[in-house]
Amino acid sequence: MDSASMAEQQVAVADGLDPAALRSISAYLHDSHRGYDQGRRLTADRFLRIEFTELAEKREKMAQDVDALLRQKNAEPQKGGSTLGAMHRVYLDVKGSLFGQGRRRVLREVVRGETALEDAYDEVLAAPDLPAEARQLLQRQHRQVRATRDRYAAMLDDEDQDMPPEARGPGLIARFNRMTHPVTSNPILSAVVVTAVSVLTAKLLRGRGLR
Repeated sequence: MDSASMAEQQVAVADGLDPAALRSISAYLHDSHRGYDQGRRLTADRFLRIEFTELAEKREKMAQDVDALLRQKNAEPQKGGSTLGAMHRVYLDVKGSLFGQGRRRVLREVVRGETALEDAYDEVLAAPDLPAEARQLLQRQHRQVRATRDRYAAMLDDEDQDMPPEARGPGLIARFNRMTHPVTSNPILSAVVVTAVSVLTAKLLRGRGLR
C-alpha cells in the first residue's frame, strides 16, 4: 500500500469508516447493476425485463451514493468489480444460458444474489463506530435489498406452489415433470400435443403397413 492509500485509510478509519468494507459494497453494487442490465437484455420474459431494468437503475444509484460517501471521507471507490459482485453478474449473464432454463431458475439465482448482498450489508452495519451519515445511507440501502430479496423469494414460492408435488425436488423425474408442466397444466395445449402425437403415430403405422 502506497503512502497516499495509507493516509486515506487512516483518515477514514479515524472517522469510524472502514473503506475496505465500503469498497466491497460499492464494487458489488456496480456489478449488480451490470448483472441486471445484462439480464434485462437476455430475458424473453417481459415481466423480468421490466423488473431487471428497474433494478439496474436502482443499483446504479445505490453504487453512486456509496462512492460519493467514500469520496467525502477521502477514500477512493474501488474501480474494478468484487469477487462477490462478479458472481452476481455472472449468474445473470452466463451467455444467456440461464435464461433458457426456466423462470424458477432465474428467480432462485436472484434470491441467492440478494441474500449475499444483504449479508455484506449486515457485516458493514455491525461496526459500532460507523458514522451516522454512513449508517443511515447503508441502512436505507439494506432495507431496499432485503425488500427485493423477500419479493423474489415470494415469487419463487408462488412458482413452487404452482408445481405439482411430483415436479418438486432435484431428481430426474422431477426435472422431467417440471419441463412438461407448462404443457400438462394447460388443457388446450395438452389437447394440441395429444392430437399431434396421434396424427404422427397414425402416419408411422400406415407407413409400416405399406411395406
